[in-house]
Amino acid sequence: MRSVRTAWLQAAVLSLVVAFPASSQLRAPSVGVVEAGLLLRQLDGEKRVLMIGAHPDDEDTSLLAALALGMGARTAYLSLTRGEGGQNLIGAELGEGLGIVRSGELLSARALDGAEQYFTRAFDFGFSKSAEETFDHWPVEEVLSDVVWVIRRFRPHVIVSIFSGTPRDGHGHHQAAGILARRAFEEAGDSTRFAAQFDAGVAPWAPDKLYQLVGGPLGGVALAVETGTLDPLLGRSYHQVAMAGRSRHRSQDMGTAEPPGPRQSHLWRVPARGEAAIPQPPSPMGRRRVRARGEAAPVQGDALFSGIDTTLTGLALRAAGAGDPTAVLEELRLYRGAIQVARDSWHTGHPASSADPLLIASAALDRALAGAAELPEGPHRSELLDVLQRRRGLVADALLAAAGVWVDVRFDRPELVHGDFARFQVMVWNGGPVPFWVDAVRPAYPEEWPLLQTSSTRDVEAGTVKVGPGELRTWNFQLSVLEGPPPTRPYFLTSERDGSLYRWPDESRLRGLPFDPPLLQAELTFRAGDEGAFVVNRAAAHVGVDKAHGEFRVPIQVAPRISVAVSPEVMAWPAASTEGREITVRVRNLTDSASDAAVSLDGLPGWEVTPDRADGQIPGDGGESAFQFMVRPGNPASVGRVQFTARVEVEGEVYDEGLRMIDYPHIDPVPIYDPAEIRISRFPVELREGLRVGYLMGPGDGGMQALQDMGVDVEAIDPEELRSDDLNRFHTIVLGIRAYETRADLLQSNARLLDFARAGGTVVVQYNKYEYPEGGFAPFALDMRRPHDRVTNPEAPVTLLDPAHPLLSSPNRIDARDFEGWDQERGLYFLSEWDARYTPLLEMADPGEEPNRGSLVVARVGAGAYVYTGLALFRQFPAGVPGAYRLLANLVSLRGSDL
Repeated sequence: MRSVRTAWLQAAVLSLVVAFPASSQLRAPSVGVVEAGLLLRQLDGEKRVLMIGAHPDDEDTSLLAALALGMGARTAYLSLTRGEGGQNLIGAELGEGLGIVRSGELLSARALDGAEQYFTRAFDFGFSKSAEETFDHWPVEEVLSDVVWVIRRFRPHVIVSIFSGTPRDGHGHHQAAGILARRAFEEAGDSTRFAAQFDAGVAPWAPDKLYQLVGGPLGGVALAVETGTLDPLLGRSYHQVAMAGRSRHRSQDMGTAEPPGPRQSHLWRVPARGEAAIPQPPSPMGRRRVRARGEAAPVQGDALFSGIDTTLTGLALRAAGAGDPTAVLEELRLYRGAIQVARDSWHTGHPASSADPLLIASAALDRALAGAAELPEGPHRSELLDVLQRRRGLVADALLAAAGVWVDVRFDRPELVHGDFARFQVMVWNGGPVPFWVDAVRPAYPEEWPLLQTSSTRDVEAGTVKVGPGELRTWNFQLSVLEGPPPTRPYFLTSERDGSLYRWPDESRLRGLPFDPPLLQAELTFRAGDEGAFVVNRAAAHVGVDKAHGEFRVPIQVAPRISVAVSPEVMAWPAASTEGREITVRVRNLTDSASDAAVSLDGLPGWEVTPDRADGQIPGDGGESAFQFMVRPGNPASVGRVQFTARVEVEGEVYDEGLRMIDYPHIDPVPIYDPAEIRISRFPVELREGLRVGYLMGPGDGGMQALQDMGVDVEAIDPEELRSDDLNRFHTIVLGIRAYETRADLLQSNARLLDFARAGGTVVVQYNKYEYPEGGFAPFALDMRRPHDRVTNPEAPVTLLDPAHPLLSSPNRIDARDFEGWDQERGLYFLSEWDARYTPLLEMADPGEEPNRGSLVVARVGAGAYVYTGLALFRQFPAGVPGAYRLLANLVSLRGSDL
């Protein structure tokens, strides 16, 4: 059973903010004072703001929260990428898996700040130093079309660009985001640009204003939006809410304080094409700043929309064109009057006092929708219909929240498998004082699956059921999960990437969303009083109980009948070794009943696999069986990379993928499928005889497995052993990536590591961040620039400064061939300065930059040796790059006596 959301997440008032779009983070039903009050802020007028950045964490969450929660504006963040090229503090996921983690973290932050979330097809290929380099990976027209698509779909009045589109943005992705935001602002309204999008249901849309986020004093140039205001509903400022959301970016080690007090976001108005020039921002790019004493007071967020008609009546007049808007305008007048009464009558002790005027508003809105449908066709009518339809859902949610009516849809299992049955329950609990009637409960599910209503509290003859104050009513259903929708997987991973771009599906409604909409939901028709019916929709979830943590909630997924996983997935194989190695194939059966399976391991000619086939029974209900195979090279002299695929045949169907849930307490679980493949890299490598290596694991670190594959006697050192055990039983101790950031025991026991080196041992420190030089943990002084030096081109030439040095010549002679085929980058967090007692061994640089020698340095320390390397070995091990393994073999084989 999955680990549940922590209690603070379940209980926090901050999670009770707004009604979210279908692609938002799953959450439990919530009604009452806070929910109703925040929804009431969204019901009059139509203000839309789209913020554009490059990565998860680029956004100004304080501004998003102030606009969405404080003003009730419809607000969204468009991140060009999902952050796949970064590092992972909390787990082993990299690449697409890390993109799923960071997409979930964005949704977790949006669940607090109230904004929506969108993406383009751009894949984060790693750090880039210029927009030009970035656009070599992302064809500019392709990504621009995605930004335009989101603008045309979301239809913002205002765009906020996080970046300027100039070199001062730093990261090349940032520069590209600034450039694309400006171009899309100009081109989204041009009907000659990306005209094929119009067949998918969007129309040209020209935003009214473009702002850029800036820092520095106002100076009469920048607009300052106060984000440090205390919100009486939340009991916190928008900046505090935003910082809580910032801390949801756990994979990026972004936990932060939530300080009280004044805060502002500063925005510079970018002139539109043909508009008179506006003075440039007076200071470099910045994020947030406390207002200095004597500085002009910041304006409210409404100034963002000055000169823009954001009223519903204005929208109706534009939609009418040559038609008669009288009927629609009259209903909107009644609607707005009822909303104002609801706001005036709402109070914390009795939110249900807003229910009656909200019922009147709902009925007026229905009539306005009917009238709008009769207006002349055109993009303004489409906008009006969309706005009113979405407002209809918000009013219904506000009505139930104020009245204290709780609606939930619960499945008995999180994974639905073809051939099984699933049961679910629709629940309505009236916790307030107003009686309601439910006229209809309509589950929405794949049309191929037969539905049976097994029982309910419905009065069949009357066709309706009353839910009086304090009453709980349930409707129970059973689904036959027949063939139909394939196993659930993120829509952007259903096809292989096109270089550094995902492929979007033919189904246009999915394009740009974080993930697919919920598979199952229910629509309920309510009535109260004489004002007509209203409709609410709720997504289905599996709600379970963990005995250690309590109730948890996860989305519903369609799972494959059989899941296949192999261990290990990557194997380094020294060419001198001819002994067989064992590979385990684990087969999981997700159906209710046991299945007979035939398992085989398909490889390349020249390799021996025994047995040819293994047969066995896989127990049902998530049961698993393991099958062992022995592989060995048929030709001892063969080197290179080979791949084996595990295939499992069950009832005539062949399965060769493994279902894995990316699941952390702060995000919704998402399925990802790993091919059941074993990638073997066989190459010549030597090691010093009799090595014993201790390893201090870092986050997502594959170095220990790499050593084991090469036949090294390696042992993980846990905190207690590091504090008290005799370290001299090891010849070498290796520190995993970012160990000084993630292991408190290392900070406390670092002196023992230095003593180990002085006594004759070797300490190898893989890349660490600024905590490492600033903490003085190395035996001699060293430093890193901010931002740190790195080489992002994985093909950048590498010069060996001293090829005869023991670290480069023994036991393996390292040369240019060992730097071929590297993945994503050469390295990061290179040193910029070091004591003269260190010897740099490599020189490299990205094109057009000065050579850097801080990627690998070594020093004699007492009788031992000390090494720091910023080379991205952690990326090369999963890719099976031989040179990375050979270099690691030299690192752990080094002795102080060699220097």
